[in-house]
Amino acid sequence: MACEEAARTDAPKLRDFEARVAALQREVAQLKEAVDAYREVERALGVLVAVARIPPARAAEMLRDISVRTHIEFRRVAFLLTQWGHTRVLPPVLEAELERQVRAGRGRPSRGGPVGGDRHAG
Repeated sequence: MACEEAARTDAPKLRDFEARVAALQREVAQLKEAVDAYREVERALGVLVAVARIPPARAAEMLRDISVRTHIEFRRVAFLLTQWGHTRVLPPVLEAELERQVRAGRGRPSRGGPVGGDRHAG
């Protein structure tokens, strides 16, 4: 009898514990995703700083403006700019907006030609 009663009183505690563990696992997964996104954005900012020869704060502003003006999610723009830093391939819409930002005085290209080169991603 005592064991059955103890099991009944412990069951809600166990469910609460399991629910808390599940919530913490979700939170850890979200934090890992946020750290990955932060790293991607930091790499993209480095690319913009190097290519446009601008300070990091200006690069952050440029990245945000590019995302807003192209209607492409901020993290996706960061990813594409990071890839462009390696491949020199950038989707035309992003290349055009980056060129516009540079021409508007937000920076200057590090090499006299177009910031995106002559190759495009589809």
